[in-house]
Amino acid sequence: MSTKGSVIVVGAGMAGLSAAEHLVQSGFTDVQVLEASDRIGGRINTHTFGEYHGNPALIELGANWIHGTNGNAVFSLAKENNLLNPYVVLERMKEQVYSEDGGKISRALTEKVWKVFKEIEMGLEDIVPEDTDAGVDLASHITSMLGKRLKEFPDNQHSDIRALFNLMQNYLAFHTGDNLENMPLKYAGCFRELSGGEIKLPMGFRSVLDVIMQRLPQNSILYNTKVEYIYYGNIESKLVTITCKTPTGKRMLQANHVIVTCSLGVLKSNHSKMFVPPLPPRKVQSIKAIGFGTVNKIFLQWKTPFWKRGEGGLKFAWKTMNAGNRKNYWYQSLFGFDEILNNDNTLIGWIHGEGAEHLESLTDQEVITQCMILIRQFLGNPNIPEPVAIIRSAWKSNELSCGSYSYMAHLSSPSEINSLAEPLCVNGAPVVLFAGEATHPHFFSTTHGARESGIREAKFLENYYLKKGPSPKL
Repeated sequence: MSTKGSVIVVGAGMAGLSAAEHLVQSGFTDVQVLEASDRIGGRINTHTFGEYHGNPALIELGANWIHGTNGNAVFSLAKENNLLNPYVVLERMKEQVYSEDGGKISRALTEKVWKVFKEIEMGLEDIVPEDTDAGVDLASHITSMLGKRLKEFPDNQHSDIRALFNLMQNYLAFHTGDNLENMPLKYAGCFRELSGGEIKLPMGFRSVLDVIMQRLPQNSILYNTKVEYIYYGNIESKLVTITCKTPTGKRMLQANHVIVTCSLGVLKSNHSKMFVPPLPPRKVQSIKAIGFGTVNKIFLQWKTPFWKRGEGGLKFAWKTMNAGNRKNYWYQSLFGFDEILNNDNTLIGWIHGEGAEHLESLTDQEVITQCMILIRQFLGNPNIPEPVAIIRSAWKSNELSCGSYSYMAHLSSPSEINSLAEPLCVNGAPVVLFAGEATHPHFFSTTHGARESGIREAKFLENYYLKKGPSPKL
């Protein structure tokens, strides 16, 4: 009989499945995953939409790429299981860039400015918090750095260069998860970008999750099981009691340990009701302080593509950005539209921050109308046909995510991430543990950060039962 305790994992996203996988492989025989929805993946959501050579094609409503190869736990998993054939690396600025007057910005200039922008972005990792003004945000820093680099270019190129920087700041914003002015320069170096580029998954991100699922016992996951309360203060039994809502009514489960992997957005919305007794003040402070942004996608499908394959991507480089309420000008947060791997007749648009949140309040037709105004305007072609279908994500209004991914906000610091990741102990036993991308000190906002965090907490319990004491946090 196993001397290892029972474990309930809350959430079947990358963190939860990775935790369960490691626990099972480490000899834990009583591992149950609770998933509030009817599918695995969480903020990974591979969906069928569009066509590829006459067959149904895939899109990613959530996580899109593997970010980096060197030291990336998700990349290693995909590579070991032959999920990267053909091997496709995203070339972010290979598509044509347009301005709102319908003019093309030369590819040569775009490449030069992209190189400058990437130098500025990579320089963020060298920021020393102690030497940086806490009041400086990421947007103002990048704007300042642009001003210093403009003198390297002829005066007649400055207008296009500023437009390109507007485009590239939109790029950085949807990668980091929110408007750049909401992020302090001081802690910009906390995030670590892995080398190797952004890698596309030909069979969809779901293919990675399927590999993990094959390593779990059958019936490991209870679907449509939404956790309402986690009672963790029972000193006598040392058992955690979870009350769940299921399609057939309330259900109560117990275990020695619970690993909570729900999003930071869900914790922000529900922590005061979910945990009994309430979470410690320090952890509540961390939940409130760490930023959690919204990034959404717009997929437009045409009956017949108006573009040639390989030439359909278009980037929006605004020469004039409207100041004020971003909701009124939500479309200026659109990075542009890209072609999709193995999808012949669909383009994807990226949008972040307040614009992404406002997008969720609009009807499909309102979104199509505005997107077509932009596409026709930037391409200078009023005859581009309407798409025949649209699908879009809505991560902010999804009660199981309440947003997209975390970032270092003005009120947060590295200590907040450590505090969020700390387990809750009763009489020295770790009864509630926390995983998820928001708990990773350097890879927050990424799937590899989520995977590492889930494995981290599983190892924590493994070491607890090996009587070696808790393993150090990442």
